Amino acid sequence: MALLSTQQHILSRKGFTLIEAMVFLFLFSIISVVFFQVYVVGSHMIIDSKNRLGATALANQKMEIIRSIAYGSIGTKHWNGSAWVFGIPGGDLLEDETVNVNTTQYSVHTFVQYVDDAFDGVTPADVIPTDYKRVRVTVSWGNEGTDQTVAVFGNVSPNGIETSGGGGVFSINILNSSGMGVPSVTVHIVNVTSSIDITTDTDATGNITLPGAPAGTEKYQLTVSKGGYYGAVTFPAYPTSAYNPIDVHASVVAGTMNTKTIVADQDADITVLTKDPFGANIPSINFQLSGGRILGFTPSPITTVYDFSQSTVTDGSGGKTFANQSPGQYKIAVTSVPYELYRLSPAGTTIDGFSVVAGVNQSVTATLLDKNIGSVKVTVTNQATGAAVAGASVHLTNIGLSYDVTLTTDAYGLAYFPTALPALTAGTYTLDVSDAGFTTSTTTVVINGTLQNKAVALVPI
Repeated sequence: MALLSTQQHILSRKGFTLIEAMVFLFLFSIISVVFFQVYVVGSHMIIDSKNRLGATALANQKMEIIRSIAYGSIGTKHWNGSAWVFGIPGGDLLEDETVNVNTTQYSVHTFVQYVDDAFDGVTPADVIPTDYKRVRVTVSWGNEGTDQTVAVFGNVSPNGIETSGGGGVFSINILNSSGMGVPSVTVHIVNVTSSIDITTDTDATGNITLPGAPAGTEKYQLTVSKGGYYGAVTFPAYPTSAYNPIDVHASVVAGTMNTKTIVADQDADITVLTKDPFGANIPSINFQLSGGRILGFTPSPITTVYDFSQSTVTDGSGGKTFANQSPGQYKIAVTSVPYELYRLSPAGTTIDGFSVVAGVNQSVTATLLDKNIGSVKVTVTNQATGAAVAGASVHLTNIGLSYDVTLTTDAYGLAYFPTALPALTAGTYTLDVSDAGFTTSTTTVVINGTLQNKAVALVPI
């Protein structure tokens, strides 16, 4: 008995030891995972701090070099593939360069601009607006986001009295459609005649001011871009352009303040869904979407020129998304046989058009009618004004076929029969349309296996 008790005790101790080992392994695994995560995060923080210190040192070193060179050479340039092009002012500093420090690659961007100091007045009171130069050196690494970028600023004054840099003061304002300045917008400025090609960003008020810009009529092409915003570009005037553009290339007159304003709004995604009148998806529908930002107007006849126009097709689920589009008005034209566009929804759209608000994604359902099924589309208008009559009663009957259905016209004055499949049986139907303030209209519709379009103009009482 004593021997058996001892064996049982040993067996029980082995089982307990196994459980303890499992618990230990589980706790060890958790601790190891947590330690590894802390190690990874800590390593990233150390590397990021190292890179940030390196970028700061590189920016300061670049600024010290700039301060040591001749004032007249402080300006930017870059090679465009065939020739040197310059900033405002131009000089010997590379606008963009890549520098490798240890194992890190840095992108260095240098921007120089004249400053019209208010101390001695500003244009036009100040006949020399190029008082001194302001230098911004930006150093980025990694994905070059805002968290991986450092910048240093410095002012450099000329030796002795100030001298005129020539040209005029070029002020660029980037505003949204509400008139508010948009900060941190990247503006690419090109003047081929003066060999100018620079890129810089708007300040907190949406402005870029460049004293000393060479004079020229419609010589400055501007390209505007910012993440989450729909870009803009200027165009040459008509007839170089085929229309009169809203955003014409900018001009600078020497000795004056020259202001150019461009509107830039947040973009939005547009989703178009194609369905039948009964709510079922219709796949693979060809259609054209056009509209968005207005570029200008043709001179004769006067028509609007839009930025966007695309012929495309919905997918297998009856959907199509257009990413990062401009706010504005859009129109849809359906080109797939045998369908015709019935209406768009939700409310606020027109029969074939809709609007997109800046920064708000828009989903639009295009209801399509199959021309090859027995059906009737009724359009009710006011005979006196031609306006659609919403809320009118539309009564379609065929006593012999036991068909008796009444519908109410929608916001577009439309009603569609049948309300559900199957299609209407061939035959002659009576159509009664009535609404308060109008005389009742009674007519007939012949259904023969295809879509019938019936227009009814109600006569005011």
